[in-house]
Amino acid sequence: METISVVFTKRNWNPGSYLIRWGLPKSRFKVAPASHCLIRDGEYMIQASMEGGVIRSLAADAMKHLTTVEEVSYTVDNAEAGLAYARSQVGKPYDFKGAFGLALAPDRDWTAEDKWFCFELAAAALAKAGRNDFRDDAGHITGNLLLAIKP
Repeated sequence: METISVVFTKRNWNPGSYLIRWGLPKSRFKVAPASHCLIRDGEYMIQASMEGGVIRSLAADAMKHLTTVEEVSYTVDNAEAGLAYARSQVGKPYDFKGAFGLALAPDRDWTAEDKWFCFELAAAALAKAGRNDFRDDAGHITGNLLLAIKP
């Protein structure tokens, strides 16, 4: 078996991140320990970022304004398939509806590949690597859901 590592973080100060965690009274993110995540790809990180959509950058650069909450290595059948999928999403826009949750899009499809929210990109990469722990018809993937699955 192989692994894919997902780094769960908090942004040191970012108004969007603050709103996700605390600004929406009915948001499922209110109690989330992390407001962001990145997929480790060797010396690089892949992330869906409010500032640039899906990007791949050196880990040191990607982590500059982030505090690590937890890094989880998920057991997968084919890590390279998941990482290749995440790399293929680079350049796609950020999914702001995904970030702000059910308040804006209760019936959204988290598997739609036109734009990404960080937790959903990580879940999609895990699914492509052989870990399909989430229903395709689930409207939203959160950090809490990702942290709840057995590594």
